[in-house]
Amino acid sequence: MDWSKAKTILIIAFIITNILLVYVLLTSEKQVEITLKDSFVKDVIEILGRKNITINTEIPREIPSLNTLLVEYETIEPYEINRDFFNGEGKVENKSLGIIEISYRDEFITITNNKTLLYTNDSIGEKYSDLDENKAVELALNFLEEKKYDTSDMKLSFIKRDGKGFSLEFTKVYNDRYLEKSNTTILIDSSGVKKMERMWLNPIDEGEKHIYINTAPKALLSLLSEEETHGKTIGEISLCYYFDPAEQDFVDNPKEAKRGKTVPAWRVLFEDGTKIIIDNY
Repeated sequence: MDWSKAKTILIIAFIITNILLVYVLLTSEKQVEITLKDSFVKDVIEILGRKNITINTEIPREIPSLNTLLVEYETIEPYEINRDFFNGEGKVENKSLGIIEISYRDEFITITNNKTLLYTNDSIGEKYSDLDENKAVELALNFLEEKKYDTSDMKLSFIKRDGKGFSLEFTKVYNDRYLEKSNTTILIDSSGVKKMERMWLNPIDEGEKHIYINTAPKALLSLLSEEETHGKTIGEISLCYYFDPAEQDFVDNPKEAKRGKTVPAWRVLFEDGTKIIIDNY
């Protein structure tokens, strides 16, 4: 037997087999991901249009997956908040189980379950007659930095005119993707910062396992059952990390959640500020 010739034949057969396997895999993937084809996307746009949902952005054409993240809530310590906001001069009161209030002159802070913070400022008087979007963003960032918040891990995800002022939302960013629901919202008018709400998440560990979810075109069809989205325009669609304690092991008491794992989800932002998170599989 000519072993050299036989070896060559086996190598050629092996190469041909691999080529066939790659072709089969690619062909199967194309068949499975029919939801990324132009015809399907066109149908989705038309179906959403029946509910007067319009799309003013590109629909992502990717097979979506993200690894999991172990995250924990930012712990809000009343002593530190009193120090950073009021130089320690605020009055601290335990109002009820899980609720602490801090007051100083016309400013008030409510801390709930050491996880959420609500700041309000009832003072009046015009300070910024030239208030516009750029000025509002500058004031918001200055306020956060003055109160010792790290602004390097957040991104301005939405801003809109709100009465005589502006409402801004900053969202946690990890690996260039939004981490929901980790948000800081700020309301500013000509007198300065009037209100701030914050609930923040911090990543602890990054998992190796990737989780796949429905493609964006298919996921968007779930908006048909969301009446609050009817008649509105989608301005942004992006893949994000999403943590919702109510959907994990904290169904009975999500307020007690301290940490948990994220899942990938589609973040759909409408031009009026409505935000829908779609995490179906």
